[in-house]
Amino acid sequence: MLFGVLACAVVLSAIPSVTFAYNNGVGLKPALGWNTWCTLSDCHNGDNQYFDRCNEWELREIAEAMVSNGMYDLGFRYINLDDCWAAMERDSEGNIQPDPQRFPSGMKSMADYLHSKGLKFGLYTSMGSNTCNSGGRPSKIPGSFGHYDADAKTFASWGMDYVKVDWCGGDLIDPQAQHTALSKALNSTGRPIWLELCRGYSYDPIPPYVGEVAQSWRITGDHQDEWSNSKSVIEAFMNPSNIAGSYAWNYGDFLMTGGPGCDVNKTEHCPHQTDDEYRTTFSVWTIASSPLIIATDIRNLTSIMKECLLNKEALFINQDYTSQAGKLIGQSNAGACGSNSTGSPTCPVFGRKLSDGTHSAVLINLGDTQAANVTLSYSWLGVPASQALSVRNILEQKEMGTFTGYFTTLLQPHESIFIRLS
Repeated sequence: MLFGVLACAVVLSAIPSVTFAYNNGVGLKPALGWNTWCTLSDCHNGDNQYFDRCNEWELREIAEAMVSNGMYDLGFRYINLDDCWAAMERDSEGNIQPDPQRFPSGMKSMADYLHSKGLKFGLYTSMGSNTCNSGGRPSKIPGSFGHYDADAKTFASWGMDYVKVDWCGGDLIDPQAQHTALSKALNSTGRPIWLELCRGYSYDPIPPYVGEVAQSWRITGDHQDEWSNSKSVIEAFMNPSNIAGSYAWNYGDFLMTGGPGCDVNKTEHCPHQTDDEYRTTFSVWTIASSPLIIATDIRNLTSIMKECLLNKEALFINQDYTSQAGKLIGQSNAGACGSNSTGSPTCPVFGRKLSDGTHSAVLINLGDTQAANVTLSYSWLGVPASQALSVRNILEQKEMGTFTGYFTTLLQPHESIFIRLS
């Protein structure tokens, strides 16, 4: 008996291919990397001395960790600065420059060091006249408005591989025109640079122009290390209009796996979510082929960080660019399942067919109080009901058995299971 399953939300074979992808030489696969934002402190608490901080010594240690802890071997490459690196003023010729206290050796030296390790280097700017945060400095940090061409040339001369652009400061006039102008400025340098759009456009639906100017774009607001926020991003991934593929990736913002720093200058973690909640967010980002940019301290990999970030099978699915990215394909509606107050499924199922002919799926209980039986109908995957498939738990690296027509599992609140079917 099938346990209370609604009709499928979308059949995998009906998912359209991306036609707006923009190829400037980067972005064939989702980016894998790290960002400074939450490493040293609770990144959404501005009342501590380590909020939004970064420096060249931290980056060197992070780079050494990425190369030695197994992440590099699995494809992690990007070391990205957030809103923490630039000086409070441009130089006498109007050029953007790094904070001399935080990066005394300069950005070109930092890029050369990271490139010597086989890594890539990224930074942050804003479309407006200043950025969103001062990073503990007494003055606002200059944005790129009025300097798109000059800043692009500067970034390229430093050897930058990735630019995240925010939507803060004055002079925010026309997101499409301004995003396009920065994209053209970066490309005119001749250096292939990944461009990530952060804000300024509609999240529902995502406007087509973003795929014409950038390699990735946020599909919702900031992802914070708090379950209700994580849940809202998961719901954004359910939007059927968010189509992703090579050179055009939907991005759920940073992964908070393991928890942010503890407001002390140590490699400690102070998580605000449970391990089940970290597994659920990681699984959805991964099956949806979102870029996986980790914003917690990888110098100290906790057990849940190792389980997720060093999972070769999961990362293969995320990086399987020749297959269509995972989407919401159905939901269970029996017992504790159904729709929540926002109208979204309480027990959604994400799925995709992989390039090797196997399938993967993520079954989730987004409810807050009750365990729920969550069912994946094979018909949602385009598989006949008579078909028997072997099911494997990807994160636990455990065989679950062989099941015909459907797979059902009991999940606790906020729990999920990431499976592969063959």
